[in-house]
Amino acid sequence: MKKLNDEEIQSLLEGGLNLPGEPTSAEEKKELEQYRFLFEKLKEEPKEGLPFNFAAKVKNRLQAQLNRKRDIRFYLITFVALILGFAAFYQVLVVVNENAGVQFMAVLYKFKWVIFLGAAIFMSILYLDQKLVKESA
Repeated sequence: MKKLNDEEIQSLLEGGLNLPGEPTSAEEKKELEQYRFLFEKLKEEPKEGLPFNFAAKVKNRLQAQLNRKRDIRFYLITFVALILGFAAFYQVLVVVNENAGVQFMAVLYKFKWVIFLGAAIFMSILYLDQKLVKESA
């Protein structure tokens, strides 16, 4: 039974449930009956069709998913650009006045927890926004 494909099983069902050259056991007959039931159900037409707006719903969900991915990519690029902007600003300060660069780093170090907390809140808002949008769709 395990070596047969669907066409062979279908031909067996049409031929009266006899395996060619092999005696059929109770388990094999049960499996053939299950296949017969499956093939009969597959021949029947579905009772209900798809709703008229099915394609529109699928398209809207896919578009929403693409928009979420694009938004997340935009926010991450913005976050990285902000970090690179701070680094470039620091480099300009060091070139112009080394003392100003040192003071800038001291201010950043002094408010490091506020900066990390702000970044964490920013990323959390983005995550929750995307999660709530996904749940509402």
